[in-house]
Amino acid sequence: MRFALYRLRQNASALLRRWLPRDLGGLEAAMLLGDKAALPDAVQDTFRAAGISHLLAVSGLHLALLCGLFSFGRRRRFYRPLILLRAAVTVFYMLLTGLPVSVLRAGIVFLLVLLGDWFYQPIDLLTLTGAAAVLLGLQNPYAPCDIGFQLSFCAVLGVQASAALGSWEETHCPGRDAEGIKAQLRHAGLSSLSAVQTAALASLATLPVLVAQGLTTSGVGILANLATVWMLQPALVLGLAVLALQIAAIPLGFAAPLAHMASFLLAVWLRVFYALASWCAALPLARLYLPREYTLLVLALLGALALAYYAAGKLRWFLPVGAACAVMAVMLGVQLQKGVATLALVGTAGNPAVVCVQDGQAVVLFRGGEANLRAVRSYLADHGAAEQVLTVDLRRSASDLSFDTAEVWTAQVMDAYSTHTILNGLTLELYHTSGGNLAVIGDGRTHIAVMAGNAALDAPVAVDVLCAAGALSDSVQPVSILTTTSSPRWLDQAGTERVYYGQDIPTLRLRPGRSLQIKEAQRVALQ
Repeated sequence: MRFALYRLRQNASALLRRWLPRDLGGLEAAMLLGDKAALPDAVQDTFRAAGISHLLAVSGLHLALLCGLFSFGRRRRFYRPLILLRAAVTVFYMLLTGLPVSVLRAGIVFLLVLLGDWFYQPIDLLTLTGAAAVLLGLQNPYAPCDIGFQLSFCAVLGVQASAALGSWEETHCPGRDAEGIKAQLRHAGLSSLSAVQTAALASLATLPVLVAQGLTTSGVGILANLATVWMLQPALVLGLAVLALQIAAIPLGFAAPLAHMASFLLAVWLRVFYALASWCAALPLARLYLPREYTLLVLALLGALALAYYAAGKLRWFLPVGAACAVMAVMLGVQLQKGVATLALVGTAGNPAVVCVQDGQAVVLFRGGEANLRAVRSYLADHGAAEQVLTVDLRRSASDLSFDTAEVWTAQVMDAYSTHTILNGLTLELYHTSGGNLAVIGDGRTHIAVMAGNAALDAPVAVDVLCAAGALSDSVQPVSILTTTSSPRWLDQAGTERVYYGQDIPTLRLRPGRSLQIKEAQRVALQ
C-alpha cells in the first residue's frame, strides 16, 4: 500500500508537470502533493525570502483547506456520514503525501476533532495539539528535534493565540450591539485585524526556532501572507480538477477540452501567485539574519516581561511597553553589530571556501569547485543576502566559473606579495608562490589565514587562526586551526596548535581591535 500510494503521487506529479509550464508544474506538485523533486531552487528561494515557504510544504493549512471542501454544515441527517468522509479523506491525504511531520500533526489533530464531533463534545485545540505532540513523540522520540516539528507546532500556537485575541476583541471592542452598516463595518474591521494578527503571531511564534537554527527570517512575511495565502485554496482545487479531468479524458473524450481549460486557468493563477511572491521577496527587508544569542536573549526578556504584566493583570499595557523595548533592542543590536566581521567556512568538508561578511558586504576567499560556488550562494542567501563585493580566487588551477561579483582577483596571476584594504578597515595580504596561494585577513591585531595548495614562503607567517584545507604548511604558524572535517589527514602533524572542528558551517567572529571568537565548532582532543 505504501509504495502504491508513492507511485500514485509520482504519477499525479508527472501529470501536473506535463500540463503546466516547467516552473509552475513543480510549484503545484509541491503545494498539492508535497513532491519537491521538480521544484526549481529559484522558486524555493523566492518563497523563503518572502516568508511564505510554509505554503510549499504540505501542512495543516493544506489539509484544512482540502477537507473543508467536504464540510457542508451540521445537517443532522448527513452529519455522521460526512464525519466519516472527512476522516477518510484526511487519512488518504496523509498517506499520499508521505506522512511528513507537519501533515501528521495536523491529521492527528483533525481526526481528534472529528472524534469529538462524533460524540458531540466541545473542542479544545490547545489540548489536541498537545495530544498530537505526545503521540508523535511516542512514535519517534527524536521527532521534537526536527525543525519541521518545531516550526509546525510553534505556528499552531501562534494561530491559537490569535484566535484567543480575536475572541477578546469581539467581546470588548465597541459597537457590539450595532446594526446595519455599522455592524458590517465592525465585522469587516475585526476580520481584517484578525488576518493581520494571525500572520503576525504565527511569524512571531516561529521566530525563536528560525533564530535558534541559524536561519534567516523575513521582514515582509506578514505582507506576503496577506497577499498570497488566500490564493492557496483555489490553486489546490484547480490542481485537483486538472488531475480529475485528465484521468476522465481517457474514457470520456469530452473531458479533454475541460482539462485544457482547467490547466490554463491554473497556470494563470499560479503565475499571479508567483509574481506576488517575487514582488514581496524583492522588498528591502525580505531577508533578515538575526544574531542568534542576542536575539534569543531579547525574546526571552520580552517573554518574561509579558508574564510579569499578565501576573499583574495588566497585559494590555505590555503591547506599548514591549514594542518600545523591542525597538530599543533592535537599535542596540544594530549598534553592537557595526564593524563585526563574520568569517564562515562554506562548502566541501576537505576544501571549503571562506566567506567574510561585515556591515552587509561580503568578500569571498574562494577555493574548491562548482559545489563550493553553490554553497557560497546558498550561505549568502540564507544569512541576510549580503552584497558580495569581491571574490579572491585562491585556486592554483582555476577552472572556468561564473562568480557573482564584478571584481575578481586571481591570486595565481598576482604579484608574489601584495596588501589591500577591504571592507571596513580590514587588511588582506596575498602571497603567491609556485606551490600555492595564501590569504591573510587581519585588523592589525588579529590575523586569519586561508591557503590553497602549499605556499612555500621564505619566512613563516604567524597567524591566530588557520582555516585549514587538505594539508598544513610550515609557512603558516597558527595558534588555532579551524577545520570542517573530523579526521583530517594532517591531524597527526598538529603540534601545539589548538584544533577546532565544526560539522556544518563553523564561523569566526572578529570584533576589530577587541576579540576573536570561534563559533559552531568544538575542540578536538589530540593524542
